[in-house]
Amino acid sequence: MKNHPLKTLRFRLEAALVAVLLFVVRLLPLTTASWIGGKILQLVGPCLPVHRTARRNLERAFPEKDSAEIRRILNGMWNNLGRTAAEYPHHDTIKAEASSRLEVHGGERLEKLAANPRPAVFFSAHLANWEVLPIASALRNLPVNPVFRSPNNPYLTELFEARRPHPDVQLVAKGPRAVRELIKILKQNRSVALLIDQKLREGIPAKFFGRDAMTPSAFAELAQMLDCDIYPTRVERLPGARFRATIYPPLTKPDTTDRKEAVRILTQTATTMIEEWVRERPSEWFWVHRRWPD
Repeated sequence: MKNHPLKTLRFRLEAALVAVLLFVVRLLPLTTASWIGGKILQLVGPCLPVHRTARRNLERAFPEKDSAEIRRILNGMWNNLGRTAAEYPHHDTIKAEASSRLEVHGGERLEKLAANPRPAVFFSAHLANWEVLPIASALRNLPVNPVFRSPNNPYLTELFEARRPHPDVQLVAKGPRAVRELIKILKQNRSVALLIDQKLREGIPAKFFGRDAMTPSAFAELAQMLDCDIYPTRVERLPGARFRATIYPPLTKPDTTDRKEAVRILTQTATTMIEEWVRERPSEWFWVHRRWPD
């Protein structure tokens, strides 16, 4: 169905504005752009309605923390999100300067998969600059195909797709066709990546900070269906627009023939790992999301 002409015009103007902003930010040195982006969102973020959602999430996740500590985490969260946004047009710089910008722990696992291709599923969370993970794998010549939420504006999708970290990377848009596309990719002995820390109504409940949260389980279902290894992956922010990416050993598959139970166990195991990462660095997670049903 075609968009109304006025809606199409609005989409084009939005995309043009974003393109100009990306161009301007790209002119700045990466470290400077990251610092400015963090400071701007530290000022603007607390004025946004989602700030209340983030505060409520934090207060319930960390009832032992006082208001001063909650404010400190919120301030750090906005700084991280601003930095992440400003770093987006500099992904090629991060890749080109990887020797000084990007520590990779467990990179030998990526190299092994690149040398001996087989289907693999990577999962991660919206921590630090999560966009760094595809860069880390591309540097090991392993194109990992990520699932992403396609923006409502189709012209923005074109901007995002133009910044793929590897020419063989295929971006898989969330939606009814996503699972079929992921199965097709995995059957070709290629790898896929999913962020599993946001609420999904069609997911399954998993304990996250002591409360049930509807959690995407497709990563576990795909791994069970196609006998894939599941690799936990994490990004941490280091000073000066630098990052640490860690690729952990594959999850141990549950000792059960009940596929549904195996999926439940794997989903909970992965969610527990993400909670541990968030507890270690709470200011680097996406607290503005309505993760829990209440």
